[in-house]
Order: sequence, then C-alpha cells, then structure tokens
Amino acid sequence: MSEKRSEKKDERIQSIIECSYGLFAENGIENISMNDIAAKSKIGVASLYRYFQTKEELAIEVAIYAWNLETQVFNEVFTGKEYEGFTGFEQLKELLEVFSEALVTQRSFFSFVYYFDSFIKKEKVSSEKLAEYEKTILGTNRIVIQALEKGIADGSISFNGSKNEVLARASIQEMFITMMHSLFCLAQKLSISGDLLAMDKSVESRKQIEILINILLVALKN
Repeated sequence: MSEKRSEKKDERIQSIIECSYGLFAENGIENISMNDIAAKSKIGVASLYRYFQTKEELAIEVAIYAWNLETQVFNEVFTGKEYEGFTGFEQLKELLEVFSEALVTQRSFFSFVYYFDSFIKKEKVSSEKLAEYEKTILGTNRIVIQALEKGIADGSISFNGSKNEVLARASIQEMFITMMHSLFCLAQKLSISGDLLAMDKSVESRKQIEILINILLVALKN
C-alpha cells in the first residue's frame, strides 16, 4: 500500500472514530447502528465494515480515543517545574479541580464512558479484548496515584494515621479506586440525568462536584 493511500485510510478511520464518539456519547452505543455511523461518516456501510468488523471492535477503539483525549488534557496541565514543586496534597487538589472543570467542558466524555461500560457489560466483552483500553486508562490513573504517593511521602497526605478505622486501614490503591469511582459516578449522573427530577435542580452540578472533592480532600489532608 502506498504511503499516500495509507494516510487516506488512517484519516478515514480517524473520522469514523470521531463521528462514532459523538453519536455514542449523545445517544448511547446500543441505540446507534453501523448504518447510523456510516451515514454520519459519509461512507458506505460496506466500507465501514472493512475498517471495523463489529460494533464492539469500533466501540473499543472509540473508548481508547476518548481516554487518550483525557490523558492529553492531564499531561498538558500536570507537567513542568511548578507542578513538580507542589506537595502531594497540592498536586491532588490541582488534579481534582481540573476534574471539576472537565465536568463542565467535557460532559460528553463522562456520558460516553457510562454508555461504554453498560455496552461491554451487556455484550460480555472479555478482559483480553479490553487490555489496550485498560492500558490507556492507566496512563491517567498513574498521575493521581503518584500525587497520593508523594503526599504520603512528604507528609501532606495521611489516611493510614486517621482516627477513622476504615480510612486508617485503606491502601493507596483502595483509596484511589474509591475516589475515582465516586467522582465518576457523580459526574456521569450529572452528565446524563442530573436534572431529571425537580429536586436534582436544587443544587447546581458544579457545586455538587465541589462539595464531593472537598469531602475527599478533608479526609486526606494531614
């Protein structure tokens, strides 16, 4: 295959992934057909199947694309001497504040991840097929874990010495997973159905994220 032809193929694949991301994030993966994707991508459905044999395969590639976007955002913010000079607690605080901002600016990401999790659960996608996807997530996760580890080392973060027995027994991995699941669950709720009921509108979305983040920070600050 010539270099020019290969580049054109790569551009088409990228276009398909980007179009699919928009459709999946807005409507859910199960509600979108390969015909819908082909139409949005302005290609024939037969051509689409030449690039992606199943919707499952395409959905995984879209998920990798979505997380790569997030990793880029974090890497841009959390590099440089200023960030490196922060204590672990200050780094974590900065990370969580960026997360709060992401809820406002990247709501489609949180809704997509929710739909993707539901899709792979229903389709019983094997962990082997998700290996590359998980590897992509670990890049972003590592940034948060490093902040926790640094905070423990420099004394700005402490939960092993907490008066609360559950927190005192928690490992860094347990704390990290629980923090991120809590934040993601709230972010997904707010992105998909945050104003479904009248009572949901009583507290602004950003305020809810801010309160949860500060609960976490209070629990972790030494």
